[in-house]
Amino acid sequence: MEFPYKGKKLAARHPFFGPANSKTLIDSIRHEGHTEPTFPELTSFVHHYYSENTPQAEEIREIMTTKYFVGFTGILYLPRKKEVCFIDNPAFHRDAVVDVDNLLSRLKLNEVRDRVPVDNVETGTMSWDKITKNPFFIAVCGGEEGAAKLAEIASQHTDKKGHVFVPDMSYFTTPQARIALLYSYDKGRSLTVSLNGSGYSTNSYTFGLIEK
Repeated sequence: MEFPYKGKKLAARHPFFGPANSKTLIDSIRHEGHTEPTFPELTSFVHHYYSENTPQAEEIREIMTTKYFVGFTGILYLPRKKEVCFIDNPAFHRDAVVDVDNLLSRLKLNEVRDRVPVDNVETGTMSWDKITKNPFFIAVCGGEEGAAKLAEIASQHTDKKGHVFVPDMSYFTTPQARIALLYSYDKGRSLTVSLNGSGYSTNSYTFGLIEK
């Protein structure tokens, strides 16, 4: 399944991988010689196929309504700095939980793709046309172009709304690591991006990127 991404064409392996936890998905993808998609790549893929009247598009909508897609972008919460960092291709522990030490080491190596300070940033549910200006949506999907794609997907949901779930950092005393998830909340009523995926849930689906 081919789709455009930042001026080039990528190819996704179908059928999808899943349901499984994030580490099992990665192991399965790499075993077949593919690579796991980041959340920006996942966004472009879903955007390209979401509105089509094809069996593959119907499968995508079904997964988003009943389970979720995982994009392999790590979310690093820094409670002291009140900052959220986005780092692609995180590592996982054997129990499939995102490895916070790996993300912290990559933070020191300046491998952060984006950062969002949490003060005065809107979270929760918003109209689809607000997604393009929201720092969390922009950061997780790799820029304003990706946010516009999420907004378009949200506009095709029943309530024409998007929701970004960010945990309350005031409960964190140390840095925490998560992974980004994409799904349709409440039987397809609104598009949801969760920045609180642990990695170990077995309800995840994704695809493998084929090297061309």
